[in-house]
Amino acid sequence: MTIAVPSESAPRVTDPTPDSITYRFVNYRVLTCVVFIPLGLGGIAMLVNLLAGGTGPPAVFVFLWLAAYGWGVYWWLFRVAYEVGVVNGSTLRWRTITKTREIQLARITAIQTPYLPFGFGFKRVVVDGDRSPLIVANLGYRDVVAMIVQFRPDLIVPDTWYDRFFERFAQRSVRWRRV
Repeated sequence: MTIAVPSESAPRVTDPTPDSITYRFVNYRVLTCVVFIPLGLGGIAMLVNLLAGGTGPPAVFVFLWLAAYGWGVYWWLFRVAYEVGVVNGSTLRWRTITKTREIQLARITAIQTPYLPFGFGFKRVVVDGDRSPLIVANLGYRDVVAMIVQFRPDLIVPDTWYDRFFERFAQRSVRWRRV
């Protein structure tokens, strides 16, 4: 005999408003700090060493390191959403580490992989006339996309081999979970 056990992302019976659903990317904030704080400290140490005239990496390497660090910080703090939800069945709300944004679901034009071939592992919720949130295509991202499509059934979301590949081999401790 098999007993069906609901997943973490299954709808809860006690939800007061079934038209409001939110998913959070577990451990995103912790991992972002664990990665970017040491990389930033390393960049500062290389810059101080370079300005003091010590031996170490050449100036070009330090410049490229700091440029890549700034680029990464911009995307991971300002553009990648760690929480995505539909509020009252009509509003998409997402949170990055630095801000919370809301748009009407009617303004979503597509959900696609951004910046091919470099955007593998991400999905961009394309918003008409506004910045588009990026979500990590990790375990559970299909639930997030299904949540949006539940309220906007006219959206067609391509399910590509590289999305399935990325989701399959993703780290199990970092995943989307319904909150």
